[in-house]
Amino acid sequence: SGASAVNPIGIGIGDHAQKYFLGAVVFNLGIVVVFLILNYVIAWVQVAWLSVPWETAIFYVRAPGLVYIPMIWLLMGTSIAASNLAFFPSRAPAWVAIIGVLALALCVSLPVAMWFLLLRKSKFQATTVLDPKINWDAAAMVKAYNSDSDAALLADIAMSTVYTGWKRTAYIIVFGSEVWVRK
Repeated sequence: SGASAVNPIGIGIGDHAQKYFLGAVVFNLGIVVVFLILNYVIAWVQVAWLSVPWETAIFYVRAPGLVYIPMIWLLMGTSIAASNLAFFPSRAPAWVAIIGVLALALCVSLPVAMWFLLLRKSKFQATTVLDPKINWDAAAMVKAYNSDSDAALLADIAMSTVYTGWKRTAYIIVFGSEVWVRK
């Protein structure tokens, strides 16, 4: 059935026609929440047992940014399942349709929230420069552009790993010719 394509767990909730779509909405959200919790638990373990500062631990586990991977992977299936719950309310009890509307609103709001919190011009504090791994001059350009330690570190690392020949071409095809650095 179509519901099994959007429900990675494959467990239905309830005894109505929409049980697998409801399962997809609930379990997909649960998977993302588990990833988020694991990110912070790993960071806490680093702080508690390895005496790493909290900001550094969060950086190491890429929290909460790493949660973006399962979220975006499950977003399409969740929105399809939520749409089915919201737009076909006669197939299940009314509370299921309400969950569908709320889940669909969440699916629509996630990209908007990401733009608002991270990507709009006033929040996004980065610019592009030529990738130093494909151009010796770009490494010097990154150093000259920004004296920030991250940019300097990026340039120092790049000086030892400049790609040439087919590796350079493959690198440009896969990653592009520019990298983002902080302003």
